[in-house]
Amino acid sequence: MGEEGEIREGTLSGEDWKSLAGWLLHENADEGVTRALGLLGSRHVADRAWVIRYDDAFTLFWNTHEWVAPGISPQLGEVQGIPVDAGLWIHEGLHRDGRVEIRDVANMPRRARGFQLELQRQGVRSLLALPVFRAGKIAFQIGYDAVREKRVWEEEEILECAEVANLIARSLWIRGNGDGASFPSADPESRLIHVRSGAGSVALPLSEILWIEASGDYTVVHSKGRQRQTERRSVRDWEGILPKEEFQRIHRGAIVRVSAIQRLDRSGGKWRLTLAPDGPVLPVGRAYHGPLRLRLGF
Repeated sequence: MGEEGEIREGTLSGEDWKSLAGWLLHENADEGVTRALGLLGSRHVADRAWVIRYDDAFTLFWNTHEWVAPGISPQLGEVQGIPVDAGLWIHEGLHRDGRVEIRDVANMPRRARGFQLELQRQGVRSLLALPVFRAGKIAFQIGYDAVREKRVWEEEEILECAEVANLIARSLWIRGNGDGASFPSADPESRLIHVRSGAGSVALPLSEILWIEASGDYTVVHSKGRQRQTERRSVRDWEGILPKEEFQRIHRGAIVRVSAIQRLDRSGGKWRLTLAPDGPVLPVGRAYHGPLRLRLGF
């Protein structure tokens, strides 16, 4: 670190590598990983450094470890048990290129809009993400957020981060099945979805969402207690975010919670769903009759 209180920026020194090895090999895995992220984030001038971990089936992911610079809001509790489909754009890039560098979040491609909105909610202006693979699947992401200002990381910094990413992953693999690294539950009752509220956002429990409808370039999220929030996400974005075992698309402009379906009326060849409690009645598009029939088992 140099002088007391001073944070040295730049590439990792020999002493840094020695410290990393000690933290990851000899300390509690969670504490060692967090200290390693702090060193990386400080040296490479990031505002956040983080680890994302995937389940073995590559269906869900969690933010398990995070370091944040002074004055930066943590996001550790906000990304827990998220369906992999919600990050389709970044996962394609990680598989194709072995990294994802977003130099300006404001200029991300249109098909990444859902991911862009989430990064903007977190205040991220630039991002670096590096994968660690196991048996051909992404097992971990390790990377940086730049919040205060846009950032382009140098190639040497990226290579150092990749090397440390593999050390972190090895530490968590070796010791993560015992009393070392934590691997959070995917309990849907504890999952939160962030939706717009005025100029900010609110954390809405996933279990509260009943249905979502398209409204022009926006969508409206309907939740228990007749609550409504308007979002910039499209219905297709929501399809990737919401767990498929709990939600079903019934129209090109609507997704519903399956357990909220109270009644299905098929009279006159036009299908209509009634949701509990207290309605509403929603049309089912003809193209969605088959999937809904399979889902409801008739």
